[in-house]
Amino acid sequence: MEEQRTYFVCGGGHQGLAMAAYLSLNGEKVTLWNRTREHIKDVINDGTIHCLGEIEGIAKIEKASDIIEEVISDYILVTVPSNAYADIAKKIAPYINKKTIIVLNPGRTFGAIHFAEELKKCGVKELPQIAETQTIVYTCRRSELNEVTIFAMKKDVKIAGLSNCNMHMVMDKMPASLKKYFLVDDSIMRISLSNVGMILHCAPVLMNIGWIENDKVAFKYYYDGISKTVAKYLEKMDGERLAVANKIGYSIETVADWLRRTYEITGDNLYECIKNNCAYKEIDAPPSLNSRYILEDVPNGLVPIEHIARELKVETPHITNIIELANAVYETDFRKSGRTFPLCIIKSYSEK
Repeated sequence: MEEQRTYFVCGGGHQGLAMAAYLSLNGEKVTLWNRTREHIKDVINDGTIHCLGEIEGIAKIEKASDIIEEVISDYILVTVPSNAYADIAKKIAPYINKKTIIVLNPGRTFGAIHFAEELKKCGVKELPQIAETQTIVYTCRRSELNEVTIFAMKKDVKIAGLSNCNMHMVMDKMPASLKKYFLVDDSIMRISLSNVGMILHCAPVLMNIGWIENDKVAFKYYYDGISKTVAKYLEKMDGERLAVANKIGYSIETVADWLRRTYEITGDNLYECIKNNCAYKEIDAPPSLNSRYILEDVPNGLVPIEHIARELKVETPHITNIIELANAVYETDFRKSGRTFPLCIIKSYSEK
């Protein structure tokens, strides 16, 4: 009888706690790692995560640690922000081989390619099986150091692997309780171009800076922060994303269509879809501007889309405006730190 597989959840934030708790409560053996020990100290101390919402219970974790070699396994579920990929690749490089499975949850835009390139820099000769998801499976928030609420499970989350990746192996070894929420796609390019986070996250933060920095105000990110006017701007950004995909030869869905399909809701436009999504009712706005909604989604979402658009001679004025505003507000150059792979490199990883 085959020994039960252990799933290694890499990252102990909102998504990591949700992933670890969900798998454990569905009977899987799970280990958990986080770079900062303080953030998972309660899980380390008592070995449990309290889960609320769509699935409730006290999840038992086999081992939690801030030392990666203590908990790594041959099936790695990466849930850290994508701007931490270089660090994660460096940490796991000594322990992986071509049979190791790595699923990036999510990859954002060209995350799997970024991860593969970082592994190569670390001296990895044979790449493991690397796949990325379009978005995280859970709508979730961590409320305590060992407590997380799962507000909703997303339906038919798309997943694809690099050109060398055996997706049959990736999905065959994935737990049935998790696998049922994924829809396998044959193109890593289409998955990356379908990144909805960069549309839903960046502009609303920049358009609500006054409220986010006001300590006297707490508001719901989607319900309060995305007004009709903000939603219309997001639709214009979304149109530019679709134009880039179309130029390359891919037909992808709008964010509104993604919301309708994933959450099984109705709405004539993006604003109505957001308002009709009950899973978004309790999602708070970021407590500060030090948020992955900018620090991750601008350099690893909008920047690579704009970069490819320029190579293809596709105009993206609304996306460019948000990148420029983010650069000015944060006094940095997100283009310099972002993903700017040439299209030929992207295609080499994408085409089977």
